[in-house]
Amino acid sequence: MIEQLCLEHEQFRRRLANWDDLLVELESGFETFSVLRVNGEANWVRDEVMLHIEREEAIVFPELQNRNRELMERLRNFRDDPIRLRQLSDQMKELAWKRRLRAVTNEQVQRVFKTFRWQLLDHLVREGGVLPPLLMHSLSVEEDEQLLLKWRSHCPEKTDTKRPLTKLNGSIHAWLDDLLLRHLEALTDLNLSEAKAIWQKFANALLNHSESEDASALPFYERLGNFPEGGQPYLFSAEHKCFEQMPKALTQQLEDLSPNDPPLSRKVITGLDKYMLFR
Repeated sequence: MIEQLCLEHEQFRRRLANWDDLLVELESGFETFSVLRVNGEANWVRDEVMLHIEREEAIVFPELQNRNRELMERLRNFRDDPIRLRQLSDQMKELAWKRRLRAVTNEQVQRVFKTFRWQLLDHLVREGGVLPPLLMHSLSVEEDEQLLLKWRSHCPEKTDTKRPLTKLNGSIHAWLDDLLLRHLEALTDLNLSEAKAIWQKFANALLNHSESEDASALPFYERLGNFPEGGQPYLFSAEHKCFEQMPKALTQQLEDLSPNDPPLSRKVITGLDKYMLFR
C-alpha cells in the first residue's frame, strides 16, 4: 500500500511537469492541439487524481483513524485539500467544455490549471512527508497488503444516473477527440490502413453529431440569447458547414497517400495543419 501510494504520487508529479508546454501555449495564444490537451488533462484529473484522493478518504484515513485517533491530528493539515481540489477539478472540466465553444479565454483556462497544479503539488509534498511514515509505523506487512487490495478494488459510487445534455454532449466530444488522436497517431506512424479506417469512423461520427446538434441543440441555444463572446450561434453553424466539406478534402488527401511514396513522412507532416479545424 505504501509503495502504491508513493508510486501514484510520483506519477502525478511527472504528469504535472509536462503541463509546462501546455501552459506556455495557452499564455502565448498560439494554438496547435491545446484544446484537445486541455480536455484530456481535465479528464485525467477527474479519472486518476480525484480517484486517488477518494481512495485515500475512503480507505486510508479511516484505517488510521480506527487504529489511533491521535494519528489523525497529524493529517488535519491537509484533510481540507480534497475539497479545494474537487472544486478546481470541476472547474477544469467545465472550462474544457466551454473552451471548445470559445466561451472562455485561454487566460481563464490557464489560471485554473496553474492553480490546480500548484495546489496538488503542495498537497503531495505535505502529505508525502506524513502519510507514508504513518502507514509504515502502523501497519504490518500483511495489513499493508490487505489495504492495497481494498485500494485497488475501490470504485467511485455513481449516484448520477441521469445524464444532462451538456454532459452527454461532452462525452461525445471526448470520444471524437480520442478518435482524432488515434487517427493522427496511426498516420504519423505511417500506418495508412489503420489511419484511413479510423478517419472514416471519425468523419462519419462527426457529421452525424453536427447534424444532431443543428436539429436539436442549436435551435434551443438560439432562444437563450445573451451569448458570450465567440459563442454566437452563427459561428457554430458556420463551423458545422465546414465539417461537411473539410472531411471530404482530407479523405481525398489520405487516399492519395501510398506506402510506396518515397517522401511519405514529409507528405504526412505537411498535411497535419489541415486537422486544426477539428481540434
